Amino acid sequence: MSLLLAIGLSAALPAIRTYDLPAGDGQHVALHCIEPEGPVRHAALFVHGASFPTMLAAGFEFAPGDSWMAFMARRGFISCGLDFLGFGASSRPPAMAGAANAATPVTRAPEAARQIALAMQELRGKRHLDVHLIAHSWGTIPAAEYAAEHPGTLASLTLFGPVVPTGAADKPDTTAWWSITAQERYRQLLFEQVLPKDLRLIEPAVTQRWAAAFDASVPKLRGDAPDALRIPSGPGADIAEAQGGRYPYDAASIAAPVFVVYGDYDTVVNDAQAADFLHRFSASPLAWRLRIDHGTHVLHLERYRRSLYRSVAAFIDAAEEAKP
Repeated sequence: MSLLLAIGLSAALPAIRTYDLPAGDGQHVALHCIEPEGPVRHAALFVHGASFPTMLAAGFEFAPGDSWMAFMARRGFISCGLDFLGFGASSRPPAMAGAANAATPVTRAPEAARQIALAMQELRGKRHLDVHLIAHSWGTIPAAEYAAEHPGTLASLTLFGPVVPTGAADKPDTTAWWSITAQERYRQLLFEQVLPKDLRLIEPAVTQRWAAAFDASVPKLRGDAPDALRIPSGPGADIAEAQGGRYPYDAASIAAPVFVVYGDYDTVVNDAQAADFLHRFSASPLAWRLRIDHGTHVLHLERYRRSLYRSVAAFIDAAEEAKP
């Protein structure tokens, strides 16, 4: 039996197509999309977190045709993932090429929300599709900001591992960018200081291929330390403010269905914090909260990732059934 059949992927999907969406000042954001084989149901738009782009997150293939984006495409969605400016296949703003202390943090949430609007214009404006927005970690901040600023445009909003108030925020970074090696970031994905010693959750494909793919996704600049990858600092600044209770949006103004989902070993959000956070979305007509056992903040790259896929799909089904 082929690997595809063994994991329930009975038919190949069309290749990922990347659209370059003009973002002003000669910049572009990359929108990676997979078309379903049959009739198009709606659109699913994924946005990534603070340090790595779509094709290392929802678009990462654990085997040919096995990714979260592909899962949604098999359910009849045009399944797309957006790279924010400074990440993946999108442009690097000029400040990313200069000294880190020569500019303010690159890609803050308000700017990222405008980039989400570009993707929404492509999917909703040009293709006339209902769009279900699925955001991870820092990406939940610009995603919710987009929802607040554009009422009535989202079919649903999933906030996976959202950044919640903790009462003890880190000091925000004021530099344009920060750096890390791909191997260092991979080691962080293991959450070895969090998980029991006998529990390893990361998928083998991530161990085998993720770090090399991450390294290849970031341009190298002369003068940088060996293997150093420049990452926009804007997300880190947003995270520090959100953990201190300051968001660039009013959650009570968001009227889309909202789903807060996270793993039991998530270090960014826990049960009590998630419940308080979801309570802020008081205008939402449908509010779900779910903790998935055996999952960290990068559950989408781990052994029980299909529980996440199926839970989000079930929420989207419920949101569509509840639509007036």
